[in-house]
Amino acid sequence: MTESTAHIAMDCAPLPALLAHGERQKEVTHFLALPDFVDPADLEFLIQSRAPRAAWEVLPQEEAVPQGVRLRPGVLRISARTVVHGPYAPLAGAEDGTVVAHPAAFGSTAQFVYAMTTLRERGDVPLEGVGDRDGIARIFAEGLPMREEGRQISLLIALARLLEGTAHCEAVTPPARRVPSREDDASRYRSVAPDAKANVNLTLYSDVWLEPAAALRLAQVSVPAMVYMPTDAPWDGPVDAPDVIRQGSPLSDDLIALIHRNADQTDMQAMQEPEERSAYGMVYEAPGGNLVTVEVAGIDVVPPVLDGLDWVTGGVIEYRFAWTPDDLVDWQRESPSFELRKHRTRMAGVIATLARDFYAAVAGEVVDHDGFLKDPTQLRSGR
Repeated sequence: MTESTAHIAMDCAPLPALLAHGERQKEVTHFLALPDFVDPADLEFLIQSRAPRAAWEVLPQEEAVPQGVRLRPGVLRISARTVVHGPYAPLAGAEDGTVVAHPAAFGSTAQFVYAMTTLRERGDVPLEGVGDRDGIARIFAEGLPMREEGRQISLLIALARLLEGTAHCEAVTPPARRVPSREDDASRYRSVAPDAKANVNLTLYSDVWLEPAAALRLAQVSVPAMVYMPTDAPWDGPVDAPDVIRQGSPLSDDLIALIHRNADQTDMQAMQEPEERSAYGMVYEAPGGNLVTVEVAGIDVVPPVLDGLDWVTGGVIEYRFAWTPDDLVDWQRESPSFELRKHRTRMAGVIATLARDFYAAVAGEVVDHDGFLKDPTQLRSGR
C-alpha cells in the first residue's frame, strides 16, 4: 500500500441482510476481524492452503479521493457458493448515512474486517461433553455448521488463529419480522478469538526417508530420552488345535510334516532377511504425563498446500511431531487450565526443536496443525 493505513478510508462492513416476513435465510455472512493489514496476495495464499482453487475475482483497489486514498473492497472466490470480500472498516453504515457500531461488535483492536458469505447449512445441536477447542459448539449451540458452511467456518477460525484476529459468526437466525430490530441483528453474532498457542503439532513433508536408527539418533540430539515406540506384542506360538479337529483332519501325516517344514523355512528366511519398514514411530515420555511422538510414514495424498510442487511427484514422507497431555479433557477446552498451558508451552518448544532439526536433515516443507506453511528457519524453542 502506498499510504499509511491511518490515511486510508474504507467502506463500512456490511450489515446483515433483512429477513422478510416468513422467509427462510439461505445465506449467512461471517466476519474475520484483524488488528493489522494483510496483503491481498498473502490472504489469497493462506486461503489456497486449504482451498487450492481460491482466487481474487476483484482485487482490492486504492482510489484517490479528495480526502486521500480510499480502499475499495475486493472479492475472493473460495468456491461456487462461498466468497470472501473486503477489507472493510469495522463499522456499519446506517440507512441515514451515519456510521454506527457494527452489530457483530468487532472490538477495539479490530482495524480491518473481511466478510465471508456462504450457504447456510446447519445440522444437529452439539453433543454435551465433547471437546470444543475452537469454540464452534459454543457459537453454534442451536445447530452445528456442516458441509460447505462447516468447512468455511473451520477456515475462518484457522485464519483468525494464525493472524491473531477474531471470528464473528452469524450463528443465530432471528425470527422473521416485518420490521427487524437492531436487537435482532446483534443477537445473530457470536465470536471467538482462537488461541494461537493452541497449535502445537507440526508436520514435515519431505522426499527423503530417514532409516529408523538415523531418525532416532537425530531425535536424541535434542531429546535424549526419545525411544522407539513399542511395536512387538508377546506371542507364545499357535494355540493347540482341539482334539476333535485333529481327529477329523483329512490331511495325512506326511502332508502335515511338509507344511511344518515349509513354515519353518519361511520363518527362518524372514528372520535372516527382515522386511524393510515402511513406517515407524518414536516417543518421549515427558514429566507431568506429557507424551511427544514422532511418526514417520510414506503417504499417497499430500495436503493442499503442497499441490504443484515438483518434488512431491516422486513420493512423500510424512514426519509428524505431536504432543498429547495427560488430561485429555482439559486439552480440548476452549480455555484450558493454567497448568495445561504451562505444559503446552514447554512441549511446543520440544516439538519446534524436533521439526527444525529434522528439516535440517531432510528439507521439505513444515505445515502446522491448521494446514498453513511454517518457516522452518523461524522455529524456536518457544512460540
